[in-house]
Amino acid sequence: MNIKVNLLCNFNNTGVGRHCENAFFALHRNRPAGMTVEYVNNARESVVQNALQTGNGERDITLFFWRTAHPVVKQFPGRRVIWWFFESDRLPRYWLEQISIYDEVWMPSLWGRDVMLAHGYPAQRIRVVESGVSAGVFRPLEGEYATREDSTSAPFIFLSVGKYENRKSIDEIIAAFLAEFPAPRYPSVHLLLKADYPLFPDRVVSLSRRLAGDPRIRIISGHFSDEQMAAIYRGADAFVFASKAEGFGLPCIEAIACGVPVISTCVSAHATFLERIPGLYIPIESELAPLVDEDYAYFYRAEYQGEDFGQWAIPSIASMRRGMRHAFEDRAGCRARARQAAAVIRREFSWDAIAQRAVSDLQSLAQTARS
Repeated sequence: MNIKVNLLCNFNNTGVGRHCENAFFALHRNRPAGMTVEYVNNARESVVQNALQTGNGERDITLFFWRTAHPVVKQFPGRRVIWWFFESDRLPRYWLEQISIYDEVWMPSLWGRDVMLAHGYPAQRIRVVESGVSAGVFRPLEGEYATREDSTSAPFIFLSVGKYENRKSIDEIIAAFLAEFPAPRYPSVHLLLKADYPLFPDRVVSLSRRLAGDPRIRIISGHFSDEQMAAIYRGADAFVFASKAEGFGLPCIEAIACGVPVISTCVSAHATFLERIPGLYIPIESELAPLVDEDYAYFYRAEYQGEDFGQWAIPSIASMRRGMRHAFEDRAGCRARARQAAAVIRREFSWDAIAQRAVSDLQSLAQTARS
């Protein structure tokens, strides 16, 4: 049976944009005979119309990556799937109504599946299909570890990557760093932050001014290629990821794949891959609390229509300090465990591994459509 798979999305530098781009190329590489995979740029109406005119009708499967209006979704015949990301354990009724039209919902995490089940969504319409990491780019370098471990004169660099927003706990990371490594005693311990937020560019400017008195803290911003980001990860001695909630946690899995010791919360979606490497990363303790956040309200208040936003995890600064201290004092041990973690993640979460599982799911869905 010939199967045509449309990926209705938009390649861009957002997390979802990168996800759909990597998914497209991985599915294309791993497609079996009789399956075609097409990128349908949803920002170009002519491309959308061409996909509709050249399809196989009821044998098509269309993957959506954003909640889309029902009239648009209904244009596509065959099976319809949404590969969906969210960051709260409470979903508004409006969102649940929007996704009711899809034959299946693909969740990138077990946590996401459990949230859906808690909202009464039918289990038979949910599949866990994780996101992935570009293992060919995000990888350890041969000989890197011995060089860094033996270089005692080089600064010890903590790194964190994430938009400067409350959810990413950048302020908490800075507080933990300054408390645990005061400048007079630790002049060679540094903190590197990629904390820009393109939608709110003034934030990183304000942050830079606030931290100008401590030259050990450096902020970088702007667009970097995957290759450049991999080099930034590998240049760090430890990666700190104190996120309160994630749709998947791309910076964290990229850092792990690069063989960098990771200090992280283990909550929401990124628990899906962290739970595969127990003992190979440094956990940050956290407690659930009501999700109170101006950014979340800015984007979603109207859609929640007065409902509460749910909960997310507040990281413990004391736990973060202990984790940072451990990474600083046990460099060789943390590097050795990080190498083991990188091997697991690159094997189980490479985009080719994800695509092979997704192809099997697509074939199963196509068989269901034919029966």
